[in-house]
Amino acid sequence: MLSRSFAEHVAHRYAERRPLLGEKDREVEELLAPLPADEALLTRSFVATLPLTDVFDSPLETLLSFARHALMLRAGAAAELPEDVFIHYVACPRINNEPLEDVRPALWAELSPRVAGLSAERAVIEVNYWCAEMATYQTTDGRTLGARGVIAAAAGRCGEESTLLVTALRAVGIPARQLYTPWWAHCDDNHAWVEAYADGAWHYLGACEPEEALDRGWFTAASGRAPMVSTRLFSDFGCAPEDVLMRSGCAYVVNVTSSYADCAQLTVRVTDAAGTPVEGAAVSLEVLNMAGWRPLVTLSTNVTGSCAVTLGKGTVRVHASAGELLAEKDVDLARSCEVALELAPAPEPGDWRELDVRAPEDHPARTQALSPEAEARGRECKAAADKLRHERAAALRAHAAELAERAAELRPDDDGAAVARVLDGALGNADEVFSFLTAGPEPERLALLETLSEKDYLDLSASVLEGHLRAALAARDPELDREVWERFVLCPRVHLEHLSSWRPQLPGMLDDELRALIASDPAAAWQLLARRLSFSPKEHMAKLVGTPVGALTSGEASEITRRTLFVAACRSLGVPARLNPADLRAEVLRFGTWVCVEGAPEEQRTFELRLTPPSGRALSYGTDLTVARLGSSMQVSGQLLYGFHELDLWGQDPERLEVPAGRYRVTTTVRLPNGNQQACERVIEVAPEAPAQLDLRLRSPQASEMLQRIPLPAAGKLAPTDGLALLAFLELAEEPTEHLENELADVADRLAAEKIALTLVTREDAAAAEADPTLARCLAALRGAGASVTLARDDFSEQPERLARRMFANPELLPLAVLLDCRGDGAPLGLFARGGYAVGTVELALRLAALA
Repeated sequence: MLSRSFAEHVAHRYAERRPLLGEKDREVEELLAPLPADEALLTRSFVATLPLTDVFDSPLETLLSFARHALMLRAGAAAELPEDVFIHYVACPRINNEPLEDVRPALWAELSPRVAGLSAERAVIEVNYWCAEMATYQTTDGRTLGARGVIAAAAGRCGEESTLLVTALRAVGIPARQLYTPWWAHCDDNHAWVEAYADGAWHYLGACEPEEALDRGWFTAASGRAPMVSTRLFSDFGCAPEDVLMRSGCAYVVNVTSSYADCAQLTVRVTDAAGTPVEGAAVSLEVLNMAGWRPLVTLSTNVTGSCAVTLGKGTVRVHASAGELLAEKDVDLARSCEVALELAPAPEPGDWRELDVRAPEDHPARTQALSPEAEARGRECKAAADKLRHERAAALRAHAAELAERAAELRPDDDGAAVARVLDGALGNADEVFSFLTAGPEPERLALLETLSEKDYLDLSASVLEGHLRAALAARDPELDREVWERFVLCPRVHLEHLSSWRPQLPGMLDDELRALIASDPAAAWQLLARRLSFSPKEHMAKLVGTPVGALTSGEASEITRRTLFVAACRSLGVPARLNPADLRAEVLRFGTWVCVEGAPEEQRTFELRLTPPSGRALSYGTDLTVARLGSSMQVSGQLLYGFHELDLWGQDPERLEVPAGRYRVTTTVRLPNGNQQACERVIEVAPEAPAQLDLRLRSPQASEMLQRIPLPAAGKLAPTDGLALLAFLELAEEPTEHLENELADVADRLAAEKIALTLVTREDAAAAEADPTLARCLAALRGAGASVTLARDDFSEQPERLARRMFANPELLPLAVLLDCRGDGAPLGLFARGGYAVGTVELALRLAALA
């Protein structure tokens, strides 16, 4: 079934990787020798092209199972697909940085009867309805669950939901890929969604968010403003050069931004001080998101010192470096598409600098309209999927509660509330957690579980935890404080890696020299380990952390994998160790103090940095400000990028920071409703001599800068008027809504004078709404002033979220207030929206109405 050209491609790629395989090469050949030709070829392709960590961290039999399932599909459901589409988007085992799990045969058994006989488009939609029955959106930590964990959780963030949907589609032979915008430009955060291949073309859809047609999703408008949208392949088989933007580690980045956004091609040219083109310079394209400059993609310059990329038409920072020279320039792609950078030393400390950052204009992606009948059918099917998911989650919780009661009988000395919390958090994986907890009498079993993240409960293995517990108890230092031992020795989690059984094996893999240094001189142990490990960037994948055992076996480790391995090695020998929460450097506990083992001694100390907000302002790290430190960072694509890199200081008080000495860039920003930002930056020095203190500067936007003009056809049904209108979705008896109602009452006379019609929408009917005391007082004030007020009812299942997302407001917060201009002949125009209560919302709406 597989072609000669594919066989030649695999042979070439395997020959390139063979020097890194060591003993694993012999294991591969022994496994493949007796297999049919196509099974052997496809399995070999996975060994040759997937991240090297997969080869050393996953059983080869798992890769063989993926190959067998794919070939079964190639003989049937996927028989007519172009070979490159089949290889990349059906056969490939990996989607994101999820754990590599052999779940496709089970998904095939579940879903193949459900899609039998359906058209290609309808089969995609049906699989997505099934995914909605399994999971819904829920924000979680940065580790990515696989399909099994998402199903166990009945929830996942967008990257996990899309991993589930792509896995399910590929399991039944439908080509699918995860699309990703690394960072939005018009709002904070990022997003992942799915494209499926149906009837010879790619179509987008929101994972676990089914609709009755493809090319629809809440992100239709947002994706049209994306600075970059891409997907990844794990080989370049069948790809023309123009199909691939760059190689990022072992993955190939395919830029599909032009399918969604209004784009321009940015050309960058990098020279030295003499004007000579610099070949091999790292060029990072960055957007301001979460108050920091976040990379979209990092390219390398060619022999002419140039590189190019297609991006959405907003402001990007072009950052180039070579060695310890750098250059930066902010460019608005709606106005300029060429950038010339001259490398120079890093900027010196100076004064505040103001900059305006423009988001791409509103430009909704292509979409399909639904008939009223299709909309009604979609609501009915989605409600049925939600009902099934809720029932399933309730059954899982009931089962977890039963297990908690049994555990209380078997382990009466445990904290019953803690046991119930852990088992409830495990949901679909509660049996596995219960199995570990009740496998023995040791009190440390519950202690170990409590060191893990909530997400770990969803996909942990009892046998893996059993190995950790027994090895940790055998090496326990009785003199060590119990809490320290539990958190920084017993705990099998280091950072965001997937849990693995490293503790029973590591002590035997560490030689005498390394073991002795870990006990006596951890910094020297770190240096020795770093010298012994290599890193071949083209063989690895960003954000996929290798297991400690796999890293030692292969001799290959990225920076975060090396740090994870070091901490694991220390813990396996009973030495408390961790990664520093701010900068993720490896630390050990020495004489009651956490000591960094990386770099020179002076680089291991931290000093006080006080960032003082303007009077009366409470600032949040990652929303209003960030701090970036000057230094070099290895990119997974292999470049060493020199510049300012954001510190992980989430949740810390900006007025009480502890950072190493060095040069820093402080960034503050104010985001406008239209997505643009007004930012300030300043470079400072943190020196050992005295605490560093900086008064922060934040800009104050003008009211006119807050206006938008976005067509909102759906709003016309709720706010029928030929003037200005304020549409508000209210949650009765909730404090944020009551604040908004009080504000409306306070300015009732002005609302009437400005002839702003009000439509107040509740879940309750008019009689129940008017019975609410706060709303009743608000209505009395408005009607008494002569304002036009209409009460409307809605179930809030779609309207508030869709309007909020279309206006780029927070869709998760109520009340939602939307200022509308209904004076034209077409759809009402959204001028301003705010989700959640903020002081002065109505006052701001009045000021904006006067400008409209």
